[in-house]
Amino acid sequence: MQRFQLHGLVPAHTQPQPSAADHEILPCGPVSALISTIAHLDMDEELSPDVLATWAVKHNAILTAYCADTTVVPMAIGAVFSDRSAIAAELNADMDAHIAALRVLRDVQEFTVQLTGTDMPKPEAAPAASGRDFLHRQRGRRDRRHNLQRDRQAFAQDILHQLQTPTLQITPSTCSKPNKLLNCIVLIAKSDITQLRHMARNMHDMALDLGLDLVITGPWPPYSSAVLRPTLPEDQNVARA
Repeated sequence: MQRFQLHGLVPAHTQPQPSAADHEILPCGPVSALISTIAHLDMDEELSPDVLATWAVKHNAILTAYCADTTVVPMAIGAVFSDRSAIAAELNADMDAHIAALRVLRDVQEFTVQLTGTDMPKPEAAPAASGRDFLHRQRGRRDRRHNLQRDRQAFAQDILHQLQTPTLQITPSTCSKPNKLLNCIVLIAKSDITQLRHMARNMHDMALDLGLDLVITGPWPPYSSAVLRPTLPEDQNVARA
């Protein structure tokens, strides 16, 4: 049975993005819905990890294609409907909230800020001349590792401090790895994006000196936004993964 997935909302009269995955724009009065069809999806059965992953990748790709040029309000990945009219009916039932969300996010974009540790080159050393020399070198290596860790952590805190000024919201990423000293999602006003990029350029060389890689990517769909979006009800027209 063919169903329709609601990916997100954009302002009315938004033009299609040809680079996005297969989808369509459904006009719903003052807003438009980004939707796509899902063929032969049985929502009563447990979906395999591969199906869920493919589903999530397409959902994100459609939203990402629009968020650089227009305002996007992401919807939960499980917002699946039996037909287009059901989507329009559910959106119209809480249209004021959807319009408010678009208004709040109109001048905001989401970026990720990551600071990753890399392997520092090891200096070549001649063989130790004595046991005392060997112990002295080992102590020196330990002190350098300690100082490097301290300086890296201080640098990460400095970045966080500098992010406090231009950003509206900072959220730790749920995807954390041991070599990442900083991994966060920031919401920032479009007018302050230049300041964010300027900060990244200024701190790039300092990061390299500490064996760190500072990467800022985006814009992404504002998944982390604290804007409250209405939950779509569960009925015969709506199914969730």
